[in-house]
Amino acid sequence: MPTTRRAVLKAGGLGAVTGLAGCATATGLNPIIPPAAKVLQDSKQVATTAAVMGAAPGTQFSAREKPTYVAQTHDPFGHSVADNLFWNDIMMEHAMFFVQLMPGAELDAARRQAEEFQRLFTRQLEASRGIRPDNFMAFNRTSIDLAKRFSEYKKTMREQQASGRMRSLVWPLFFTHTAREADRFATRLDQYNRRQVEFDRSEVVQFWGTTMGEHSAFIAHLLDPDERLLIEQATRLERAFLQTGLRDVRGDDVMKAANEVLDFKTVGEKGIYEGKIKSIISPPLASHVRREAVRFIDELKRTQAG
Repeated sequence: MPTTRRAVLKAGGLGAVTGLAGCATATGLNPIIPPAAKVLQDSKQVATTAAVMGAAPGTQFSAREKPTYVAQTHDPFGHSVADNLFWNDIMMEHAMFFVQLMPGAELDAARRQAEEFQRLFTRQLEASRGIRPDNFMAFNRTSIDLAKRFSEYKKTMREQQASGRMRSLVWPLFFTHTAREADRFATRLDQYNRRQVEFDRSEVVQFWGTTMGEHSAFIAHLLDPDERLLIEQATRLERAFLQTGLRDVRGDDVMKAANEVLDFKTVGEKGIYEGKIKSIISPPLASHVRREAVRFIDELKRTQAG
């Protein structure tokens, strides 16, 4: 069995760390230390600056290098900047995946809509770098509106795919999964505009547990059938996260499971980039699901700190 697959199956291994300037990464993947980090790590602004962008404006990242944005300050402004930078990028990638999975002339209309959302979220992501304390609430409202529109599109596509009126390469569950993320993004921004920044542990575990479980299911179905051991591990993670009553599981056990799924995704992403794991998982998708696991751990830590 190749070294990469053995590493994935080992318990423990790669852990999650929060890099400078709030850029959380997973060890083993050449953590990105953004240029802005060195400027801000000793700066007096750190205590009052929002989740530092993690990079200078205009910096371009490959999918594998993308930082994971987390709030450095526990206030509505800090969380708003972090969430807009993280989730507008995630939404843009959702649209990109839809475009890639909607081939053929018969899907032109649905694909054009996805392309438009990809453009809109790319624009919103770039604008997120200019959020200020005096405009973040108005900016949040524009992101909320865009996220809600995208959620409705996803739900419509889900109904059409599930009923057979549309035949794309997107699972109905993937539409449901991504619509849930858009709804949650909008909800959190609305809470920040109402000065609510706390994380409820039950909600965090329920939302991210479902997300991680579905990620694991998607991964299991996208791996080559020959990758039996990886499929088995993905299926085991799916069962662990989608179990009834996960929100009542002890905090330490949930954190262990969160770190395990991050380890699995981190090593899996590396194996996919290096061509050591057989699958139809694109490198951007591997990066996408890993970054969401990092956010899960960050939010879980915040509920424990409280």
